[in-house]
Amino acid sequence: MTRATSLDTFIFDLDGTLIELNLDFDAIRRAVGVRDIYILESILRLDEKEMQEKLEILKDFEIRSALTAKLMPYAKEALRLLEDLGLKKGIVTRNCRESVEIVIERFGLDFDFIITRDDAEPKPSPEPILLALKLTKSEPRRAIVIGDYKFDLMAGRKAGTKTALLLNDRNRDFAHMADYILKSLKEIEKLLR
Repeated sequence: MTRATSLDTFIFDLDGTLIELNLDFDAIRRAVGVRDIYILESILRLDEKEMQEKLEILKDFEIRSALTAKLMPYAKEALRLLEDLGLKKGIVTRNCRESVEIVIERFGLDFDFIITRDDAEPKPSPEPILLALKLTKSEPRRAIVIGDYKFDLMAGRKAGTKTALLLNDRNRDFAHMADYILKSLKEIEKLLR
């Protein structure tokens, strides 16, 4: 395929986008003692000592998830296509760095950048997206955020990028927030036209 797109940077979410979502959020909530739907935000509001303790618990869940995760269908093919076309690609995730490194090593993946909650304020903040653009020397109008949750779309919008929602049974309510809808990563090709 020849490159006809004006996009040069593809910013992927990890869980539910590049790997199947296998985190048990209810078990995490019980383990860290929060009821709020947004676990990470609840933890980050705690005092420093308690926050660090809860982040370690969350990290343990994320690492266990990374050790058993499966790649999403067509993930390797989509990443290979972007690489063959000389386009920049990377991960922006709310997860810890260790879990991302496990996934990358397990599946032999290669990225131009990896940004985790250890590197920037987590999505829905635009900060990690803006950091990705800075690292790749790209501009918002030449980048796209691809994810499976509204925080991915919100972060991309706030940073001025295009957005694509990888559709599943849990996220149809967010479809109106995305510039593009992908039924699978195989459809990454339609973003290149």
